[in-house]
Amino acid sequence: MTVTPSSASFGKVTVKTHTTQTIKVSNSGTGELKISDATIAGAGFSMSGFTAPLKLAAGASVNFTVEFQPTKAGTESGSVSIQSNASESPTTIALSGTGVTQSIKLSASATSLNFGNVGVGKAETQEVKLTDTGNANIAISNTSVSGTGFTASGSSNVELTPSQSVTVTVICNPKSSGSLKGTLTVSSNAGTVQIPLAGMATEASAHTVSLTWTASTSSVIGYFVYRRAGANGLFARLDSMIDPLTSFTDGDVANGATYFYVVTSVSPDDVESEFSTPVSVTIPSS
Repeated sequence: MTVTPSSASFGKVTVKTHTTQTIKVSNSGTGELKISDATIAGAGFSMSGFTAPLKLAAGASVNFTVEFQPTKAGTESGSVSIQSNASESPTTIALSGTGVTQSIKLSASATSLNFGNVGVGKAETQEVKLTDTGNANIAISNTSVSGTGFTASGSSNVELTPSQSVTVTVICNPKSSGSLKGTLTVSSNAGTVQIPLAGMATEASAHTVSLTWTASTSSVIGYFVYRRAGANGLFARLDSMIDPLTSFTDGDVANGATYFYVVTSVSPDDVESEFSTPVSVTIPSS
């Protein structure tokens, strides 16, 4: 009788969760293999798919599953013992695994979001990445925003596995001038994450920003322009269409606001380049 693998290590497994491995028993001899009994020992270990007595013809095999579900933290060991008419009977398969304490932790990529100056009736977006940094699944039940002028989308009714992330998009779209304050609240079984939001709504500006750049020395079909309001946050594309020109005019700016701009080029096979070096422009306050 040949057993593959000859031993099974389950590594670290969170308490009250489980993982499995498949064990293969083969008749590697020339006669009939008669398995009379199969038992498992060890805290947290169980097996399924293997019922004795069992007969295997020469060259035949059978698979069964061993599960490890620790009930407490610490290292556990066990074994599967197979009784048969093989000369090496009983055949023993060593089992090992370590239970680790459950850690439920949801981390955010930003502790606060400041949109800077945003023109009334205009919209600026920033993103927050939420990551499961524990060792257990996290169920995000709701994502909400308080504060006039702010909205958010994404991440409600989402379940994250360890190391998995989801992105929340926060939009600042003020309807009147003045200081803006709000809070992004994410509710989950890992607790509540709250991220303060801030900004300043300003009246529409009569100013514009004109950008020019040197054409790419590679073969390109055009360019995209991206903008970010303030020193932090993500860049947002200003136009969905590829522009073959090496200039751009941004008329959607607010008095007193500081904007950062980057440009990318697009190759004939639609591959977009990395961002150019950012340039910043501060709009006059009047």
